[in-house]
Amino acid sequence: MVEEASKNHHTTYFGIAKKVAHNVSTKTVKRRIEQKNLKKCVAQERVYLDEDLTQERLEWALAYRHWTREMWRRKAMWGGEVSVERGGGKRRKWVFRYPNEK
Repeated sequence: MVEEASKNHHTTYFGIAKKVAHNVSTKTVKRRIEQKNLKKCVAQERVYLDEDLTQERLEWALAYRHWTREMWRRKAMWGGEVSVERGGGKRRKWVFRYPNEK
């Protein structure tokens, strides 16, 4: 059960129960996974890019494409890293993670 959750972070308790053994309840799967210190967490949200924001980001990238690594190191201020996804809905996504994983 834990191996399946570790391999496929986006699976569900029901999916694990169905794949491992048909006669195992989702509560049993949840208990076994929690015993191994594996937690179900909300996946980090990605920034939604509409057409306007996509165009703004492209223009910004093109304006600074000539910068060298040294220029970026000296002049750029960075915030937290973020991944970006175009489209997508508002549904929360859950993933399995160990406490030391992001």
